Amino acid sequence: MKIIVVGGTGLLGHEAVEYALSQGHEVTSMDINDAKSEEWFTNKAKSVIGNVFTMSEEEICQALTGYDAMVYAVGPDDRFIPSEPAYGYFKLRLVDYCAKVFRAARKAGIKKASLCSSYFLYFDRKFPEKKLSIVHPYIQVRKEQAEVVLAQAKEQNGLPEMNVYIMELPYIFGTCPNRVPLWKDIFLKDIDLNNDQAPVYFPSGGTVMCTTRHIGESLINALVYGKESRHYSIGDENHPYDFMMENLMVGFLGKPRQIIHPPKEYVAELQDKKYNYEISQGKYRALHPKYLMLDIQYDNFYYTDEEIEKTCAELHLTRGGVKEAIIETGKVCREYVGK
Repeated sequence: MKIIVVGGTGLLGHEAVEYALSQGHEVTSMDINDAKSEEWFTNKAKSVIGNVFTMSEEEICQALTGYDAMVYAVGPDDRFIPSEPAYGYFKLRLVDYCAKVFRAARKAGIKKASLCSSYFLYFDRKFPEKKLSIVHPYIQVRKEQAEVVLAQAKEQNGLPEMNVYIMELPYIFGTCPNRVPLWKDIFLKDIDLNNDQAPVYFPSGGTVMCTTRHIGESLINALVYGKESRHYSIGDENHPYDFMMENLMVGFLGKPRQIIHPPKEYVAELQDKKYNYEISQGKYRALHPKYLMLDIQYDNFYYTDEEIEKTCAELHLTRGGVKEAIIETGKVCREYVGK
């Protein structure tokens, strides 16, 4: 299969390129910068320059012509804090620009496409009482993105249907050449490196987790084994956050530290005050931090084992290695301390 990976030098796109090459596919990485393939990939991949955010639909169509399938692995996630209202910022980049690319892909003759999305879509369906897509701008935009892309993929204007796979991705661990792990400035930035006895404060919930390797597998195998357009909830293992933080500490510091769970309501109140202050400073969070604590971080956002096994069987995915991937992520984060 001839595959183009939009965002092939990002964390997830890189793994998709590597896995596709290992399976004998002809792969092109499309990126903003002139990323030479020998500096990024272990096997031969073609690299082309292209910023799909600024390119016209016609330019994108031309760039995608001649490929059988596409992986779309670009766009900000919920960890980015924009300097403008979050809904508008994320809608432009995750809905409007994405719709443009998928329209162009159909015109170019792309038959199948996988889209990196968020597991919050799964939990928005599972927990309607939490109103996740109403409370949190990022989840609202991800929901709109999936709806728009699936609509763009339908047969219309004389063009055949393009099968689209909405890949609902969870907490992901692993590293990418030439990239600082995002975990460094998210969960590790407040760790006291000078006091070995300093505890780590973190919520008491849990989440489904996955390795970058298996995300790469899923993005490519959806193109190979997927049939009609649909959502795929991707995950390796369910774990409490303690498991994540302990192993990040092992990688980051060489040993685990005590983990303390502050009371949920107390943390939610502090986060709400911080949220209002940030807004006054022109910073807007993708997820409302008060309700992130009340409805998400102190809950278990798990897939059932049956659901994980079913998806793995359907897409021929391997599993395992989450602990090792978390430790490796912590080690690489430490390499960038002070940089």
